[in-house]
Amino acid sequence: MVIREIREDDREEYLKMATEFYSSPAVLHDIPASYRENAFEEYVSGVHAKCFIFEEQGKVAGYGIVAFIYIQESGGLCTFFDELYVREQYRSRGFGGQFFNFVFQNFPSPMSLLEVEKENVRAISLYKRLGFSPREYILMQR
Repeated sequence: MVIREIREDDREEYLKMATEFYSSPAVLHDIPASYRENAFEEYVSGVHAKCFIFEEQGKVAGYGIVAFIYIQESGGLCTFFDELYVREQYRSRGFGGQFFNFVFQNFPSPMSLLEVEKENVRAISLYKRLGFSPREYILMQR
């Protein structure tokens, strides 16, 4: 697998995959298409977050998104794993684990966070194998 930063010429593939992701049981609800389009522009700029494309034999297999935020309790910059999507035909081949290890090695930080749906048992299993554990906080939004 090749992991690389997203490029402008990835627009069509990224938007297809993001639509697939937000139509899946891995998320609570879909988002407007304009959010995905705006996110693509942000990821290409790489200012607040980075999107990485996964390729296998020249074909796009998925993507992963990380954001970097300063959290005082972590003692520094925190890596927030925002999204991980692997197309169905590429699942169960270790892409998720490879992505996390790539980020851990290339963007070390004292703390990494992510969110996951309670019903996403496969993802939770992967995250636990990678050393993640549930926090007792309640995520709130406005």
